[in-house]
Amino acid sequence: MRHNHTRVNRRQFIGASAGTVAATFAGCLGSDSDSTEFVTAFAGGRQPTQVHFNPWNASDYAQTYSIYWLQGTVVTHADGTVSTDFFEDLSVDGREVTLEFSDEWSYWNGNDITAEDYLIEQEIWRYQDPEASPIEGHELVDEYTVKRIYKDDISPTIAKSNAGAGTSAPKSVFREYYERYEDATTESEREAVTDDLLQLTIDTEEFVEEGYGSSLFKIEDFNSSETLATKWDDHPWADRTDIEQIRVKPTEGTQVEQLEKSDELDMTQYITEDQRSDYPDNIENIYELDHYSCRKYILNWNNEHLARRPVRRAIISAIDIPSIVDAANQTGLMATPTQVQTGIRASIEEKYLGEDFVDSLIDYPVEADEETAVEYMEEAGYSREGGEWIGPDGNATDFTAITQAGVRKSQPMKVFTDHLNEFGFNVEMEAVGQDYYSRVQEWEFDIAWMWHVALPYWHPVAYFSNDFYGLLAGDVTSDSDTGPTGVPFSLEIPEEVGATEVGGNGVEINPAQLMVDLEGASSEEETIELTRTLAQWVNYDLPVIVHLQENRGFAGDVENFDFPSEDDFRMDRSNPGPNALLNGHITTN
Repeated sequence: MRHNHTRVNRRQFIGASAGTVAATFAGCLGSDSDSTEFVTAFAGGRQPTQVHFNPWNASDYAQTYSIYWLQGTVVTHADGTVSTDFFEDLSVDGREVTLEFSDEWSYWNGNDITAEDYLIEQEIWRYQDPEASPIEGHELVDEYTVKRIYKDDISPTIAKSNAGAGTSAPKSVFREYYERYEDATTESEREAVTDDLLQLTIDTEEFVEEGYGSSLFKIEDFNSSETLATKWDDHPWADRTDIEQIRVKPTEGTQVEQLEKSDELDMTQYITEDQRSDYPDNIENIYELDHYSCRKYILNWNNEHLARRPVRRAIISAIDIPSIVDAANQTGLMATPTQVQTGIRASIEEKYLGEDFVDSLIDYPVEADEETAVEYMEEAGYSREGGEWIGPDGNATDFTAITQAGVRKSQPMKVFTDHLNEFGFNVEMEAVGQDYYSRVQEWEFDIAWMWHVALPYWHPVAYFSNDFYGLLAGDVTSDSDTGPTGVPFSLEIPEEVGATEVGGNGVEINPAQLMVDLEGASSEEETIELTRTLAQWVNYDLPVIVHLQENRGFAGDVENFDFPSEDDFRMDRSNPGPNALLNGHITTN
């Protein structure tokens, strides 16, 4: 498919204020009539007028949008291996990781990407909580070489995976915060720097005007409904492709399915069998990825009812997970219901847990089982009065359940909360817009929708990362008894895998410490042992309910474009379609 339009001067679009941008950027952006254009809405995420590019401010950070505009560094594949086309050298020796940069990389503004950019970004992350960070520090060896030094030995695979990023925050922008952190001598002084840093926003207008991007395609125009970018000839991979410009439409605020079916997109989501008849013949599946992502509901134990294990077990018994997943799939996802609560992706359970271990775990209902749910509630001393569950202290079971706005998140959450309300809980669902991640970070909820694993690799440490994308337990150095969601730092699980009660043979564990230990596990045996303990804890205590196993893939216009095969480009990675495009492996035919 070829799209030819007349180029419009970029200043006509980007010269407006942020408020004007959102209101006026609604039509189709102009483009070069002589250029070959590639149009996609795949992984476009939120509207470009609603995101920013300060990676430390989680509220509305361009998590998916930035995939297109920031050069990737490290790739972790489905078999657990790590590769890089960015670093000249990436090696691990005990506690030290050496990263050697090439002198070929630069930002759109012409500034070289050097080891100092990496050091400044990574040190800012470390300085925010140096005591809890597993990293001791970074050493600038020369202009293109930096060493990352861990406090303890680190798994080489995890060390290489964690070496990614580091180029999303140009030193020209963030050096002042780095220097202020260096000068800070107390925790309160560091917190003051962090507070200022979290107030900073780099909107898309500034990101484009200042040339902070670094990917193969450089943004020329953008509005609330699309982004137009042209091939950046100074990029090292510019000669790989003859596509001159791309048009990226956000998946939120765009009728993506309609565009796909009307042959307006050159790359789309993977087409399932029951969708095939609705799609043009020239759009064919290119690759299906057994994706690393799941989705979950975080249960905040600070709520007096959710603090009771039988109530958490009643919740998973009262909901019908297949119905929730069906609602998600109706929005365009390609997902299957979680069968066993292990806390990790089902596709890696065999490798890290083993079939016998998984079969021994508590087998919670996958389909709604009201009888079992009632038994759990009565076990906790609750009674149902007029269809409403009342706690042993006489308090109603009131919950606030929040989800990120957008049909792909809110529609499944609506089914989830409907099930709980029908069972007799009082659940108020709230779809939160731009401030969603801030709301989650402040733990202002009883139940929250969240991705499960935001790190792009197939390893249990991602699912058990000690943050809201993993299974947050809290700062292991804290003096508190519990983390921010009420999970104790010290608790007991049964000695026997699959037992429903501790009984007389409990095993004391510290989930937060186990997560730290897992990241440093240097052998496969240690990794498996720690993963099994954490999986047993999740299965026994249900700090979250992982309900959805997400797959992804992509299809493309094979009449007009050539897409890579696995022999040409390894696509068992996060976002294989966009990455194939941004690596220059999609061309015209």
